[in-house]
Amino acid sequence: MCAEAGVEWKHVTTAPVMGAAFFGAETSNLAPPILEDGDVVLSQAVACHQYLGNKFGFNKNIKVPELAIQYMNDLSDLHSEMGDKAIAGKKSNDVHALQEYVMGDRYKRHLQAINPSIKGPYYFGDEPTYVDFAVCSYLDMCEYKWLLPLVPKSGDTIAKYAPKLKSIYEKIRSLPSATNNAKINDANPVPPGLVLTPERVATWKD
Repeated sequence: MCAEAGVEWKHVTTAPVMGAAFFGAETSNLAPPILEDGDVVLSQAVACHQYLGNKFGFNKNIKVPELAIQYMNDLSDLHSEMGDKAIAGKKSNDVHALQEYVMGDRYKRHLQAINPSIKGPYYFGDEPTYVDFAVCSYLDMCEYKWLLPLVPKSGDTIAKYAPKLKSIYEKIRSLPSATNNAKINDANPVPPGLVLTPERVATWKD
């Protein structure tokens, strides 16, 4: 959103400088993302997206802000559930729990409930809002950590069950403000240590 609005920003990832209590800072903000804008300090992704969206005008056609919060929490829940299943197989170095999840009914129903929430081409119509930018944030994590390594086994499940959601992700990712910005393109969306290894992917049960 900062890039699209033409606003300079600084991305801090070192602890405890980032200001997260879980990473050693003495603060009321538990974990990243943490947003600092003058005297305003926020944490939690949903709150940060809404703040920046309202500040930069990425809130057109959002008549009920609580609905936007619901949609972002739907995305947060998707990431959290997928993360829980991925973590479940970390100690045993497999993807069995994750496979059961992404091939199961709960995941399918989650995505199929999200898809009709999207008016098209973006959540609330013709212009992207902070909810659509949140899509990019959450799907960056879901895709690059877990789903993309599994595509040879599972196929593209986001495109299959929530094509409107996939379309939003691709549109936001292809904005000139993103494709022409070295801060975005030169950085891996997630740390390599969080990505499923080929060894884990190989445990997929055919």
